[in-house]
Amino acid sequence: MPSTLSRALELADQIEEFQLGHCSPSDDPDKQTAYLYAFRDIAKRFLATAKRIGDPDLSELITGMNSSPEFIEEAYDLKANLLGVIDYLREVAGNPDYERGVTVNSAFLDQGIISQLKSVKSSAFDLAKLIRFCEELNDSYRRANYLACALLIRAVMNHVPPIFGVQTFGQVVSGSGRSVKAILGRLEDEARPIADLHTHMLIRSREPLTSKHQVEPYKASFEILIQEILARTAPAQ
Repeated sequence: MPSTLSRALELADQIEEFQLGHCSPSDDPDKQTAYLYAFRDIAKRFLATAKRIGDPDLSELITGMNSSPEFIEEAYDLKANLLGVIDYLREVAGNPDYERGVTVNSAFLDQGIISQLKSVKSSAFDLAKLIRFCEELNDSYRRANYLACALLIRAVMNHVPPIFGVQTFGQVVSGSGRSVKAILGRLEDEARPIADLHTHMLIRSREPLTSKHQVEPYKASFEILIQEILARTAPAQ
C-alpha cells in the first residue's frame, strides 16, 4: 500500500476514535477549546494527506471542507463529513489496482507529453511558460481545483497561436485540417466559454462551483493541441 494512503488511513483511524462527543456546547469554554484544537489538528493533517493521494474523486469530496471550525458544533459537522470521506477511502483502498488507477487518472495531460515538451529545443519559441501551464493544469486537476483548470486551459489557448503562425486560437482552428479542426474547435467553442463564464460572471447570492464534469471532456482536445504544437516545434527525426 502506498505510504501516503497508509498515512491517510492511520489519520482516519484517529478521526474515528476521537471522542468529540465527550465535549458539548454547554461545557467549560476551555474544555471546548482543547477538544476543538486537538480535533482540528488531526482533521487538517488528514485532509492534507488525502489531497496528496492524487485521486480526483477523493479531492472533489474534500474540496471546500472547512478544516478550521471555530465552534464545537462546527467540529461535529466536520467529523460527520470526514466520516463520509473515510468510508470512500477505505472502500477504494481495498482495491489492489487503486494505486495504479490513481496514477493513471490523476493527470489531465499525460506526463509523457509534458516530458516531450521539455525536450524540445526551439530557436523560435520559448516553451517554458507553456510547460508550466501544463504542469499547473495537472496539479490543479489532481487536487480537484477545477476552476483553475478551466482558466489554465484558456490561458494555453491564448498563449500558443504564434506557434501556428497566427494571432488567435480561432485562427488556429480555422487553419487546421478537417479532423483536427473538429477536435480543436471544441476548445474554442466549448472550453473557452466555460472559462469566460467563470471569469466574467458577477457574484450572485448563490454560486455553483466548477466541477470535474466541466473540464474533463476536453482532455482529448487539449492533448491533440499539445501534440500539434510538438509537431511544429520538435526537430524532424
